[in-house]
Order: sequence, then structure tokens, then C-alpha cells
Amino acid sequence: MRGLINGLSCLIALAMVCAPAEGGTLQDGLERADHLAQNDDAFPESSRQALALYEQAAAMGPRDPRPWIRAARVCLALGDANVDNALAWYERGERAADRALALKEDSADAHFYLAANRGNAVNLKPFWKVSPGILAELEQHLARALALDSRHAPALHMMGMLLDRAPGALRMLLVGKKEHVEDYLTRAATAGPNYAYIQWSLAQFYVEKGRSAEAQAQARKVVAMRTPIDHRRWAAEFRPAADALLKKLSR
Repeated sequence: MRGLINGLSCLIALAMVCAPAEGGTLQDGLERADHLAQNDDAFPESSRQALALYEQAAAMGPRDPRPWIRAARVCLALGDANVDNALAWYERGERAADRALALKEDSADAHFYLAANRGNAVNLKPFWKVSPGILAELEQHLARALALDSRHAPALHMMGMLLDRAPGALRMLLVGKKEHVEDYLTRAATAGPNYAYIQWSLAQFYVEKGRSAEAQAQARKVVAMRTPIDHRRWAAEFRPAADALLKKLSR
């Protein structure tokens, strides 16, 4: 019964947030959408509703890049959670980020969300449908994001992962080198202490390098996080994985 009551409460709250406000402004729409996007209890429906509101806000303010940037962020989250068709979410996120860049080229977030959505979309496509130059294109967007904001934690993290995982044949097309990976990942972890996925990536990097003491220290940071931005994934994925790693390494 308690579960039913809690579920009904979430649905009622969701309906109240999504209800159109008479005479609402673009800012009102953004705030309602932000509230939904942060509602982990009603995910993924809350994020779908947030996306609809961001797109409505974009129609209200056709010269404002913010709704498109936030729409791209929500699409990335839905794709990462493998909700319905992940590829469709990533491609929708690409289009949103493209629109944001058309309005504000000097947006670090827009460059990052374009790279992130496009990169994930590429991973889901057959190799013969992917241009060999796509990795260089992703690197250029990440480099631009970091030129605009040198402490953009998600862009630092993605740059490190791109340089780490680029296939050997395509690595020649990149400006960055594999020896730069650790620098990017540690800078990302310092700049984004509340991003669980970034902190966990650094722990995995240390494991792959056989640096057990550093991996344990980093895993403890993941377990001890109190206000992770990506709380839903921290609770479901990263904290359990960090706990398991600590048990394994302490044997």
C-alpha cells in the first residue's frame, strides 16, 4: 500500500509540474522543466516531460540557446539509461545541441553535449555508416568547449576517454595523445567532484594501470559521495561497483 501511495504521489506531483501555466514566461518553462529533469523518483517519464517543456520553451524564445542545451542534456541522460531506443535519444540530443550552437557558438555546454550525444550515437551505428573523421570532429568540439571553459569537467572527462579508447588506426587523426589521458581524467575529477561517473572512471583507469592503492583511494571517494549530481546512477551503478572493487582489492 505504501508503494502505491508513493507512486500516486509521484504521478500527482508530475502532473502539477507539467500543467501549463497561464501567461507563463520562458523562464517559468525552464524552471518547471529543470524540476522535472531532476526528479529521479519519476524517471524516465519525468525526463520525457522535461524534454517536452524545454522544446516548448525554445518555441517561446527562438533566439535563446538555453532550452536546446538543456534538451540535449536530457536526451543524453535518456540515451545513457537505454530508455526505449537509445540511438534515437542521442540523435535527438545531437539536433538540440546543433540548434544551440547555431544560436550561441561560444557555449561550452553546447559543444560538449553535441560531442557526447554524437559520440554515443556513433557507438551504436554499424561501422560502415560512420565517417573515419568523426573522432577528430568530436575532439574539435571538446577542444572548443575546453577553450571556452578549461574546468568543464564532463568535457575534460570525455576528452580523456576519447584519447584512451580511440582505435589505433584512427588515433593518427587526433591532436591529443594517449599519454594525455591521465591528465584529462584527473583534471576532470578535480573540476567535477560531484560527478559520480567521472570519479568512477578515474578509479577504473587506476585499476587498468595496476595501481591498486590509487584505485582503492578513488573508489572510497565514490562510496563517500554525499551530493552526486548523477545521484540515480551513483546509487544504482557506481557506488555498488566501487564497493565491489574495494572488497576485491582488499583480499
